[in-house]
Amino acid sequence: MLKGTTRIELTDVNTGEVETYQNSNMVTNALRDILKPLGLSKRPNRFLNEFVPYYEKLLGGILCFDREIPENADGYYPPADANLVGCASHGMQNNTKNTFRGGFNQTESEVNLKDRYVKYVYDFATSQANGTIASICLTHRNGGLTSYGSKNTSPIRDNLLMQSIAEDNLQYVYPDRTGASTSSRYSGMTIGKTELIFLIDRAKDCVYYFKVADKNHIHITKRRAFLKTVSILDNIYTTKPLIEEIELAELSSELQIGYWSYNYDPSNDCLYICTSSNSRTAPEGKFLITEIKVDTWKIKQYEITNTTDKYLRTEGNWGMFVTEGYLLLRGYDAPYDVYKIQITNSANVVKLKRTNVTNINGVPKFVINGRVYYEYSYEQLLIADLATNEIMPPETQTLFNSSYTMSVTPVRNEPLIYFCDYGTWSTSGWYMMCNYLATINNLDAPVTKTADKTMKITYILQEQ
Repeated sequence: MLKGTTRIELTDVNTGEVETYQNSNMVTNALRDILKPLGLSKRPNRFLNEFVPYYEKLLGGILCFDREIPENADGYYPPADANLVGCASHGMQNNTKNTFRGGFNQTESEVNLKDRYVKYVYDFATSQANGTIASICLTHRNGGLTSYGSKNTSPIRDNLLMQSIAEDNLQYVYPDRTGASTSSRYSGMTIGKTELIFLIDRAKDCVYYFKVADKNHIHITKRRAFLKTVSILDNIYTTKPLIEEIELAELSSELQIGYWSYNYDPSNDCLYICTSSNSRTAPEGKFLITEIKVDTWKIKQYEITNTTDKYLRTEGNWGMFVTEGYLLLRGYDAPYDVYKIQITNSANVVKLKRTNVTNINGVPKFVINGRVYYEYSYEQLLIADLATNEIMPPETQTLFNSSYTMSVTPVRNEPLIYFCDYGTWSTSGWYMMCNYLATINNLDAPVTKTADKTMKITYILQEQ
């Protein structure tokens, strides 16, 4: 069991006066879930070699937010309206123009094996982390690199926002490894044949796919994931047995299969299939959204009108993304701005503000707590915050160490873990996000740091 305390020291550089604030913190279940076995996929050598020492890799980042974070042990990410004020990463100094990130204090930080505690000390100069601080949280070392958006710095190419947990031979999209015509949005689909992966459920040990049988019918297929159970009769390397195929109710509106995209939204446990007749949709043009509730398989459909004065991108398998009742699309012409359209009221449309980014080149991969992560190969990573209607880059430049655009499949009710693939020809395996909250420390009262003060944060984790 871990118990933590935090001390903040603000020093006025003109008078030398020191203000001190001290609080205890709660430890979330993030570390428990990171270390939880993942069926046949998670290999111990990754945790015995690459993740050690845990205190440095899995807890070596710090994040300061401008408002309190709900104290939920299973809540691993801040709400979208919590803005990052400051951050820092174990072993790293900040010699850049980034005014958010501080530096690691190597001299005062320590690991005490006798008394079983680790002490992290981070220093912030007068120009760094200025603003109101209401909550301080520990995170992965890479999460301490301005991982919720950066207003004034360039990305760091060699640091990733997702950590590989394990390569995976189970390959849920490769046909020779599933025994079916399985794929992902990376490779496309054949009507009436292709099963497209959209969700993995570890608790039910199944993988969910959908199949467009024809323009009026969608089927859901469930295949064995082999994350909790193994049969002595199945060849788990080449076959993912069909558990069930569910024929959904006939659609009230025919799918426009010319161009399509899809995503799973964890905020309401729904699959969204977006279709359009055109690769670009003109002002007043139409496209269709089909919403499918997981488990009940109830269907709703929404016809959306492009109420902007711009052409919108509706081509490819990645362009349209639905979450929290809004459809996100990029403009067809540079700088490819992102527009947010309410699916029940097309007149409600907002263009997201671009901050610290000139061109939006990426495509939406997944959403966590109202933040949609856009990636363009190994060249650009952006976070669209739906609460602030702003899109900006984190300090890390990519999700993965890859020159390809990978598909990302979420794991139901487990926001740390994602399965990544290259469609029908290869699988990268399992990844976890690095900007999780391992601890949450809401201050008794918010603290304001100004440009005439330096700040030292001392964070102690004690094993009990």
